[in-house]
Amino acid sequence: MKKLIKWIMGIIITLVVLVIIAAVVLPLVIDPNDYKDSIENKIKQQIGRQAHLDGEIQWSVFPWIALTFNDVSIDNEKGFKGESLANIQQLSARVKLLPLLRKNIEVGHIIIDGAEINLQIAKNGNSNWQKILTHLKSDTTPSSETNDENDSSSLNIAGVSLQNINLNYTDTQTNTKANISKLALTIGEISASMPTNIDSSMHINMPETGLDVDFSTEIIINNLLSDTGMQIEVNDFTIFGKMSGESTIPLKISLQQKGHIDLSTDTLSLQEILISAGDARISSNLTGKNMTNNMQLSGSYQLSTFDFNSFVSDLTGSPIVSSDVLSDFSSTGTWSLAGSHLQIAELNIKFDETIVKGSADIKNLENMKGIFNLHINKLNIDDFLGDETSSENTTNAASTDNDAINFGHLTGAIKIDSLSASGTTMDNIDIQVKTNNSKMSLSPIKADFYQGSLVTAVEIDTAAKTNKVQVLHQMSKIQAGPLLTDLAGSELLTGIGNLDIDLKIDEPFSEVPLKTAHGKIDYRLGDGAIYGVDVFGMMKKGLSMLYPELKQDADDGVKKTTFALMQFDADINAGILTTNILKIESPYLQVTGDVTIDLINMTINGYIEPMLLDIPDQLVSDKYKMLLNLAIPVNLSGSLLEPTIKIDAKKLLLATQKERINKEKEKLKGKLLDSLFGKNKNNTDKSSSESGNESEDNKDEKPKKKESDKDKLKKKLLKGLFGDGG
Repeated sequence: MKKLIKWIMGIIITLVVLVIIAAVVLPLVIDPNDYKDSIENKIKQQIGRQAHLDGEIQWSVFPWIALTFNDVSIDNEKGFKGESLANIQQLSARVKLLPLLRKNIEVGHIIIDGAEINLQIAKNGNSNWQKILTHLKSDTTPSSETNDENDSSSLNIAGVSLQNINLNYTDTQTNTKANISKLALTIGEISASMPTNIDSSMHINMPETGLDVDFSTEIIINNLLSDTGMQIEVNDFTIFGKMSGESTIPLKISLQQKGHIDLSTDTLSLQEILISAGDARISSNLTGKNMTNNMQLSGSYQLSTFDFNSFVSDLTGSPIVSSDVLSDFSSTGTWSLAGSHLQIAELNIKFDETIVKGSADIKNLENMKGIFNLHINKLNIDDFLGDETSSENTTNAASTDNDAINFGHLTGAIKIDSLSASGTTMDNIDIQVKTNNSKMSLSPIKADFYQGSLVTAVEIDTAAKTNKVQVLHQMSKIQAGPLLTDLAGSELLTGIGNLDIDLKIDEPFSEVPLKTAHGKIDYRLGDGAIYGVDVFGMMKKGLSMLYPELKQDADDGVKKTTFALMQFDADINAGILTTNILKIESPYLQVTGDVTIDLINMTINGYIEPMLLDIPDQLVSDKYKMLLNLAIPVNLSGSLLEPTIKIDAKKLLLATQKERINKEKEKLKGKLLDSLFGKNKNNTDKSSSESGNESEDNKDEKPKKKESDKDKLKKKLLKGLFGDGG
């Protein structure tokens, strides 16, 4: 905007010079229409650009030399778009004839009615007006200077009036386009000895941003024609319109007190500027120095309390949150801007019970390169998550994973005294932030968490094809009982645990990011208890299935399983968690298992097998000795938080009857052998030994009966039926 104002003033000065040149040339001619070529050449000498006087020149001589130019055009600079830099429908001025004889130029009103001006700035910073301004500034040749030290020539202009002016502004350096229409400028008497009043108004439209506003100002300029430096008193300054094409929020910027611009000292001072957009109202003072070169601005601001959520909803069509957490948003701070160097200090933001304090030093706004520090007293993340409807709206409005986000080049630290999320609380949080274009690193993130500690590293790369988000998360000596009670609303598990997570997500901004999640999780918990699951009760129930004759003890209603160690090691792939290790150990009990958990739908499917290693005090009956070293198969299914638990009776019966089946198999094998081969021929019958029919010597001398092929075939068949044990 500074460039735009600078070039507008240059345009005005150039147009005034054109009129003055024409007024000086007129006394030398009879009919200016006969000397258009001479006038055009004179203009070219003064501004360095070809002018075309295509319309009729209307004129009179006494007492005023009155001129009216119609259809005037000025050629554009080579290399810029368009043939003309400016097209003027009508340009008129009057100059008194007699004062010219005394070398005094008294100009009446200069009027420009209807003009189309094209202002362009190239990528190298040059503009299509630059050479004209440079030419005018350098055109002080010796021939134009007077040798008379007592020369008293002066210039007085009764006034300047510009109306129906359109200006098209294009800055390819900043990719900025603006159209200024309905430009009206009224300048009062211009004299070296008197202040000059200037009133202006215009309509500004910026297609890229949707900015569409009306602008008006009233200023008084002292020393307009003096080399001592202009002093400008700003009496009024107003901008009114819309911030964007989609927004219905009216924008108004107005000066509440008179301001002062002193170009002799290159300073600016505006005591109070009020910016209002809907219910949002920001008041700020503004001071500046080095206004003509390397402008530096600074001030302090105050944003009055307003409903920030409703403001964003009116601006974008959707709110940030569904709660009223941002309904009392306010802020104060100080700022300074020098070129692209922005500094913010004493930042103070308040909403609900949250207070944010901090500072920022952005050395390059275009590349967002700088440092920042923030301190937050307390923050509740749940207030920003909203209900399902608002979450859906947020998801639909979110950018796709194909869009790389430029985070700039920032380094900073965020400290949070207390952070709440999903009913849990973290304290003394310290986050180190570093960004590099599409990459953001939050490492480390440290916090006190349920009497233990938390250390996390989050790496984000929105330009990566895979692994756009990588999380390394470690929790040490966490009290699981209070954590899960806060998280689930009831006591589920107790103990002191460590948790390690290595998780990668390919599409973190998709509708269901966990579908693209993969990694590992390792969880160890010691000296705790599981509530809602009675493993001993399952074993008692399994015992009654095996031995119905045993009377089962009455259930005391307490579902609890204590343990010395719980270990959970699993892989995560496409949002599905599959266990590698699942076990629970205690002096009396061991539980192993294998489960699959759908993290997207929060469901579980699998089994556990509790086994009694010793008889605990609560199982005083000897009948429970039957449970020793017996694995009870238990199936888990359904909701992860409230799973369906069932003993697999068929599997249990098969496992427990295996030994009995093996014994019966041995007996059956023996009977079959006896029936096929008779009694064992190598053993001596008791009755035959007593009869003494044969001596021992004779028995030894008898040859053993050779096994027939038929007997061999029978044995081979039996081995096939019963194994090699026969």
